[in-house]
Amino acid sequence: MQQGIYVVANNNVYDQLVALLNSVEANYSRDIPICVIPYNNDIDLIKKEITKRKNVSLFENQAIIEKWERFVTRVQALYYDYPSELGSKKKKAQKVQHSRKYCAFDGEFDKFIFIDCDTLVFRPLNHIFQKLDDYDFIVHDFQRKTSSNKNTIDSFIEVFQDSYGSTDVLSRYFHCSGFWGAKRGAITELDLEVFLQDLASGEIRIFGDKLSEQRLLNYMTLKKLFKPYNLTFDGDSEYCTGVCVTSKHFEEKQHILYDKGKRLTYLHYMGVSNELFGQLCEWQKSKIPFKNALLPITDKLFDRKISSIPYKDVFVHYRFLYEA
Repeated sequence: MQQGIYVVANNNVYDQLVALLNSVEANYSRDIPICVIPYNNDIDLIKKEITKRKNVSLFENQAIIEKWERFVTRVQALYYDYPSELGSKKKKAQKVQHSRKYCAFDGEFDKFIFIDCDTLVFRPLNHIFQKLDDYDFIVHDFQRKTSSNKNTIDSFIEVFQDSYGSTDVLSRYFHCSGFWGAKRGAITELDLEVFLQDLASGEIRIFGDKLSEQRLLNYMTLKKLFKPYNLTFDGDSEYCTGVCVTSKHFEEKQHILYDKGKRLTYLHYMGVSNELFGQLCEWQKSKIPFKNALLPITDKLFDRKISSIPYKDVFVHYRFLYEA
């Protein structure tokens, strides 16, 4: 049974991809297969990086990519055509971003972990692959709390009342879409047709004022009645830690982050823009003396926010780990 990791990338996230790959190699395995799903055709830098790494490949099955793009396009059409009491304020009329991550369900790995590109891995991920022997879907996040605050769960309960009973129960199944484990074929072609039929019958309303790839992934996993496992529910576990860059209390020891003594599995740099990552890396490449001391000053001078990136030194370490 083949195990592996999927990421989605293009040239715009080259620095993040290199940092992620280096962190996996340094803290997990040099040999774990990693497959890069192209975000679009702007991937010449990504292709060059892949040639340097024996365990990294490019996802090239165009039929699978087109299959999922057709599905997402049909969902979007249903969403924008559905009447709304919110009128023109109802929706953000834009393409569902990052939906190519769904291709992981049809890829080469029997068991897989999907990881957003703006992430660093700090420990082996074997425990996640092992959990897939007993569960359908493995996550490690606190999205249930965020979704509750944003009333997302209240809109979903209209559709899932019969299956999950209450918002309290349903909230336990909500998850982020940036780090998750599953098995190949967990969502089938027939499933997609059922989703589309039910969405067309009115379930599309649950997406409210925004259709995102994360909400759509939650819809699909909830419809499938997956048996999920969230590592943050077991407070006594060594794996129960925060994961998001917005948490400011993590401690760094030798380029690894800890949450109250527990080693993080990963850190997601959620909310840090591609532009900001690019500025950080260009600054790091510069030969300016006393860079660390000068950074806040140059940020003010050039109206930048590089110095505000949390755990930026950790990111820089992994981004340039193997560069002289």
